[in-house]
Amino acid sequence: MQSIYGKVELVCKGERLLDWINQAVQAQIPLEHIRWEDSGTIRLTVPLPHFFRLYALGRQTGVRMRMVRKEGAPFLWKRAKRRKFFYIGIPLFFLMLVTLSSFVWNVQIEGTERIQAQHVQALLKREGVYRGQWKGNLPDREQVQHQLLMQLPQAAWIGMRVEGTRVVVTVVEKKEVGRSGGDEAGDPVHLVSTKNALIYDMQVIRGNPQVEVNDVVKKGQILVSGIYGNQNNPKSGKIVGAQGKVWGEVWYESDVSVPLERKRKVYTGAKVKRKRPYLFGWVIPNPWGEPVGFAKHETKERAYALYVGKWPLPLGYIEEEIMEVEWVEEKWEPKQAIQLGRARASDEMRQKLGRDGRILGEKVLHTRVENGKVYLKVHFDVIEDIVKKQPILQGE
Repeated sequence: MQSIYGKVELVCKGERLLDWINQAVQAQIPLEHIRWEDSGTIRLTVPLPHFFRLYALGRQTGVRMRMVRKEGAPFLWKRAKRRKFFYIGIPLFFLMLVTLSSFVWNVQIEGTERIQAQHVQALLKREGVYRGQWKGNLPDREQVQHQLLMQLPQAAWIGMRVEGTRVVVTVVEKKEVGRSGGDEAGDPVHLVSTKNALIYDMQVIRGNPQVEVNDVVKKGQILVSGIYGNQNNPKSGKIVGAQGKVWGEVWYESDVSVPLERKRKVYTGAKVKRKRPYLFGWVIPNPWGEPVGFAKHETKERAYALYVGKWPLPLGYIEEEIMEVEWVEEKWEPKQAIQLGRARASDEMRQKLGRDGRILGEKVLHTRVENGKVYLKVHFDVIEDIVKKQPILQGE
């Protein structure tokens, strides 16, 4: 406690030093580290709150006192007031350093050639990634990457990482087929079929079509030749390379199994809300928060920053919403399971076909119930791009 209230070390001189010490002891003034330096001089330490009482006794007995050392918070505070700008500047410097490092000061785009970097930055700003954004408010990286891929069809992959005060976005562009009608290296190609199919539609930009709509083709058959002229006499033709798309009608069968019983997560409606402060990214536990008391629960968190004007500070609070969940068993009727399996097979087929393909028709060929599951075989009649590129070899 003396370090809080302070203490002083005194050198005292006088003829009645013993009387003075006895009076101080009787007045219950705590004296420490008493030692004689000579017959008329004594050195001791007294707490600062008792100094003035001891000084009054010294005047009555003719004892002279001189302070030789001061310790404790009051003296530190007095020195700090003389150097207040220095002591205030130190925490302000670290506060500003931490605050400035909590913001994004540069958004760097890597790997763009055909895609304009300004366009990517505009999309990032729309998603909440921009210069001056507080790093605690940056959106989820996977969400940003997904949104950018949806809006940039020329991109094959997008990655985002945070390096200090810099956000680096890496874009991998899709390879572009050469304008000469060849592959990525610029070599001329034929367009051949990837599977057995019935030609549904054709869009030939360059090349010599070898089939027509409603023709039946086999896997590996040339659909569009990259050579103009008589195919029986290739040397008389001109190699230009083929370019285009050919859609074929293809048939698939898909096997799907659906369990008749499953466990499903449901919310009971019981919830607990509590708030916890955070400072510079560290969440401070709240010992007075309401206990959860749920055997199974899910937690949703949302951060709220404090602002000075329009500038967010690196402090605020986290609002937690803890919701009780239960797992319930759900039983399906065979008809419901068949509908679910059919919908699942359709979704998988659409993902397999991509944007250029579509389903013409579907039919359940066979169903059976076995070991608590429904097994079904679904037939699909689909339209898809059946083209692949085959390089034209020398001498063709």
